[in-house]
Amino acid sequence: MYAIVEIGGQQHKVKKDQKIYVNRLEAEEGKSLEFDKVMLVDADGTVTVGLPFVDGTRVAAQVVAHVQDDKVLIFKHKRRKGYRRLNGHRQSLTELFVYGILGKGEAFKEAGPLVKKVKKTYPKKGEVAATEVETHEEVAAPKKKAAAKKAAPKAEETPKAKKAPAKKGTKKDKE
Repeated sequence: MYAIVEIGGQQHKVKKDQKIYVNRLEAEEGKSLEFDKVMLVDADGTVTVGLPFVDGTRVAAQVVAHVQDDKVLIFKHKRRKGYRRLNGHRQSLTELFVYGILGKGEAFKEAGPLVKKVKKTYPKKGEVAATEVETHEEVAAPKKKAAAKKAAPKAEETPKAKKAPAKKGTKKDKE
């Protein structure tokens, strides 16, 4: 099931349990939002097109974070005139998590915080760094990771012989 919804003057295709980035919205992080400007809904092959919007259908989402997009460089140049200008721009975005597409009469249950902040830990010598994010119970459960294979104990290794440094020669030496 997916829907085409208008958010901030732009159309976005959204599905349940999906993260999308839209132009910056005036909403606090963690706030739940509903967007009622749904233009099209596809429910398992049954397509409903609105004129201009589908009646009673809404998209429920929660603001995860306010972020900035990658930097875009704008370079202007006029040849033989000494005119060169370099400007950069980073678009302000809002990251949304789509909880679901609600039909007529369906109510959206207010969800708790989507992402809990995780304390960043640094690995000790010989350990691998692991960063995990805990999500809300209603969010699809993360896939289980395969158990890490333990390395077999290695037999005593003999140190390898060091190579002698290559001799630097001149052209006369080579002739």
